[in-house]
This record gives sequence, C-alpha cells and structure tokens, in this order.
Amino acid sequence: VAHTNLDICGTNVMFSDVFEGMPYTQGNHMSLAVVSDDKEKLKTFFEGLAQGGRVEMPLQETEWSGLYGSVVDKYGICWQINLQT
Repeated sequence: VAHTNLDICGTNVMFSDVFEGMPYTQGNHMSLAVVSDDKEKLKTFFEGLAQGGRVEMPLQETEWSGLYGSVVDKYGICWQINLQT
C-alpha cells in the first residue's frame, strides 16, 4: 500500500507507507495522517495522541500546510496531522 484514505467521523484519515529510502522497523513502517480543515479538531487530536507518546514534529506551519505535525502515540503508531488547505 502506498497511500489509502478512510473517513472516520467526517475526518479523512490517510494511511501511508514509510517514504522510500527511509529506515523502518517491521510494525512501524506506515503512518496514519489525519487531514481536516478544522484547526481546533486537529490540535485536540495531536494533543491526545502526544499524551504518553513522543512528538516527532510539533504542530507548525509548513510550506505545504498551514498546520502540520507528527507524533508517535503511546502504542508506537506514527500519526501525521495536516490542515487541509
């Protein structure tokens, strides 16, 4: 699977393989991306996922999004939070 999308509670969740050339460990070689136009909902998701987890990239403006961040939750799942623009 390169990419796929799933609608969860009206929010688009995208599943992605690890980027080509990036190292991975079996079990964490994919990430989930929550994409929404609701900035406050994304902040709430991010904060919840970060509890007991590890922030890889704090929520911030990037060249492709007005709000983007990456966090590994307490179960070892990598999540990307992305504002749909």
